[in-house]
Amino acid sequence: MTAGTADAGVVPTARRRRAPGRAVRTRVVVTVAVVLLVLIAVGVAMAAGVRTFDVRTPSMGRAAPVGSLVVTVPPGQHRLAVGDVVTFVPPVAEGGGTAARLPYTHRVTAVVDGAITTKGDANGAADAWTISRGDVVGRVVAVLPGGGWALRMLPWTAGGIGLVWLLTGSVAARAPRTAARLVGVSAVLAVVVAVFRPFVALVVTGVDPGARPTAHVVSTGLLPIRAVGPSGASERLLSGSVGQVELPPGSEGAVALTAQLDLPPIGWVTLALVCAVPLVLGVLLARSSRRAPSERVDAADVLTHRTGARPTDRGTDRRTDRSTDRPADSATHRLADSTTDATTDHATTDPATDATTDPATESPVVPTVPA
Repeated sequence: MTAGTADAGVVPTARRRRAPGRAVRTRVVVTVAVVLLVLIAVGVAMAAGVRTFDVRTPSMGRAAPVGSLVVTVPPGQHRLAVGDVVTFVPPVAEGGGTAARLPYTHRVTAVVDGAITTKGDANGAADAWTISRGDVVGRVVAVLPGGGWALRMLPWTAGGIGLVWLLTGSVAARAPRTAARLVGVSAVLAVVVAVFRPFVALVVTGVDPGARPTAHVVSTGLLPIRAVGPSGASERLLSGSVGQVELPPGSEGAVALTAQLDLPPIGWVTLALVCAVPLVLGVLLARSSRRAPSERVDAADVLTHRTGARPTDRGTDRRTDRSTDRPADSATHRLADSTTDATTDHATTDPATDATTDPATESPVVPTVPA
């Protein structure tokens, strides 16, 4: 019975050892399947003429802020009308030139005899050119705020996270390794955000001179900000919003404006949690890994105090139990016990120790009969 119990305890251990490998294979298969599905979907969309463009200028204001990703489809049989947002390549200016023809994303403001006039929502005037239907790359059907920022930062973020994974791979213990990776990934994200500044930024598009100069500004970050001028005047701006900030008299040259993060209370709490959670988890994991050896020792001491035996004695006890179940071993033990009892009885017949020997263990004394 004891042997059967020991064998049953070995099977779950083997299963537990095989389970991590099986889980890793499942994750790899799922990841590869997801990547293949995404690549297939992207390939089908590109074959259908779907294109994406990263917005890098604030000309469209709130409709397509800086850092957005616009998705376009070929105009096809769709008739372009006033109000449509299109991505196009402007025609070559008269006189030629070698300047690169970059794509623009602006709104259609007029269509006259096939000539299309466009204008950026944040611009003060219409574009200096007119385009034809052949210049249109596609009609905008979706705007993904922050998608452009994500594509720009993706190579640097992936490279930094890969470097952190390689540097922490030599840490044997799981908890310290996870803690180091959490802190490392947080540091990589902090550096990338500080370099690209996707959350808080503004651009000055122009200054109106006069007795009370005014600066025209556009927020190019993802979060709400407050544009503050040298005199203390300010205006709150959302992502892509256009605003005006009063300047001190005589401010006609370079203008120094600052962008300050302006969040509601719940926004500040959320931002603090997002920044603090990875660091707190890393510290907790590091501390738990330090306490783990002492906790195992304490558990062993408690078990010894309750049962009177160390956990390592269990295997010896089981082996002893299995050995005593065999008849040959039992006879050997009985023979050894009888031999020990005989030796003990002979030793207790010493007259010098009769006074202190237990009567129950004394051997009987045979009287001597004279011849």
